[in-house]
Amino acid sequence: MIARRELAMPAPSRPTGQRRRRSGMDPFGLVSSGLATPTGFLVAAAVILAPMNHVKLSSVYVTASDIVALMAFILMLANRTLSVKFFGPATALWFMSFFAFMGGLTVSSVINGNPLALPNTFAQYGYSLLVLPMILGGRPYAQTIALVKLLVASYVFVMVFGAYVVHFVDNPNHMLVSGSGRMRSLFQRENECAVHGAIAIVLVLGLYKMGEFRLRTVLLSLPPLIYGIMLTGSVSGLFATILGVTLLITIVGPFKYLPISAAAFIAIAGVMILLGDSFMPAVFQERVLNPLMDRNLSEAGTFSDRALLMQEAFTVMKDTIFVGLGVEQFREISVHNAAVHNTYLAAFVEGGLISMLGLIGFFLSGIILIWAAIVERANRLVWAITLVVLLIYAAAFNMFPTFFARFWNVPWILLFSLTAATLRQPASHPHPPKPQISVLRNKRVRP
Repeated sequence: MIARRELAMPAPSRPTGQRRRRSGMDPFGLVSSGLATPTGFLVAAAVILAPMNHVKLSSVYVTASDIVALMAFILMLANRTLSVKFFGPATALWFMSFFAFMGGLTVSSVINGNPLALPNTFAQYGYSLLVLPMILGGRPYAQTIALVKLLVASYVFVMVFGAYVVHFVDNPNHMLVSGSGRMRSLFQRENECAVHGAIAIVLVLGLYKMGEFRLRTVLLSLPPLIYGIMLTGSVSGLFATILGVTLLITIVGPFKYLPISAAAFIAIAGVMILLGDSFMPAVFQERVLNPLMDRNLSEAGTFSDRALLMQEAFTVMKDTIFVGLGVEQFREISVHNAAVHNTYLAAFVEGGLISMLGLIGFFLSGIILIWAAIVERANRLVWAITLVVLLIYAAAFNMFPTFFARFWNVPWILLFSLTAATLRQPASHPHPPKPQISVLRNKRVRP
């Protein structure tokens, strides 16, 4: 009888004030998760610096994030703490996908292309797709969620920095702001900056839903992210934001909130159309809002130029099914002398069908993790956020030629690792049991 009563009593909890003080001293959870070590600080720095593509060497593509990550790699190698099974049950498919992707490019470059371009390609993709997962992946849930929070903070900083340069710096560096006034910030690229702003918004909303972010954190994070996306003047970023938020609400939020969300979206769209001239950046109005209102997508961004390159790639694909053109060879044969801005087509044209299947395999690795989480009834919010970001990636890869940049790979590495962590430690976020009900049913009233 006593044992049953003890089971029914809730576990003692720390006072709210004490929890808040500890949270204030450790806002990202570095100390509580065990990342407050030399290696942990290096890993955290690598994540923070990943979106800051501007901070790199001029002679070769080595970023500040790479330098600190490699320092962490050396320490982890010496301490034998590198994770080879970084994505849990999906690790094997990830490895096979990498070797298929790079194998097609290698064979094609040796036969048709320029073999001298292979070492650099191997180094960039090998580091981004194999070394980085070993450094960032395979960590406990608490450490991975702390790294995701740091990534969000870095996104917010990059947007604030970019907005400052746009508005307060005379004659800004063209790598930070384009000649047409579009914000590139530390990404050095307008559309990539906007798409990652959309990913950051999804992460902020998802972490809030998980209870990892407070409401004030959300209210402080969303304005610079949204305004930063506007400053890029990117249609791709706008579509990625709408896609991500819509999917997140649909998958995570209860269906009763869908009408409310739809009404809020319509209200925001109405405010943008009616009052956008008074508060929206001019570059967003000229490149995005006005063309969309006029239903003239040819003026919204550079879709016409990309379409021409993709049409040219389609004509070449029939001759590159088994053996592609080789690394960076489409640019050489293109009448426009430019790379095709579509990762799938670029992989098929330059590496053949094998390379494109390898690229698809990276996405399937994430699907396997998500499916395993669903089957195991792991944290639904984690796999839902991972799925939404994965779908944003799948859509975004239709607009960009390569994906070896660190800012591309760190987000999905962290989210794949977070999903895998819920499989390794399902008890971290179990389904709440209902012991009190069974106690009440079995409880006997004695005189």
